[in-house]
Amino acid sequence: MVTDWIAQTQAERARAEADLRMIAGTTPQRMSRAEIVALVTALDDITTVLRDADPTDKAEVYRQLGLRLAYQPETQTVCAAVDLSAHRGAMVCVRGGT
Repeated sequence: MVTDWIAQTQAERARAEADLRMIAGTTPQRMSRAEIVALVTALDDITTVLRDADPTDKAEVYRQLGLRLAYQPETQTVCAAVDLSAHRGAMVCVRGGT
């Protein structure tokens, strides 16, 4: 429970810092090594939580993130599409061996 809270807090902090840079109109500065490690660690904790989550809860998280997954049985691959328009972006689709 504490690990989940720490991961969520670190992710929220990174998002808030990015929002502040955008609002201030400044050029984004490179993240420090410690910031990158903290972000990757937080994301790793989140992936563990999602992997073990109830399928209904997982689907809701993906829905709120704007993430859509489409399984391609012919190639046994998954196409992941994220609608970033709600988060200041555009539609993105990643395919291949990731």
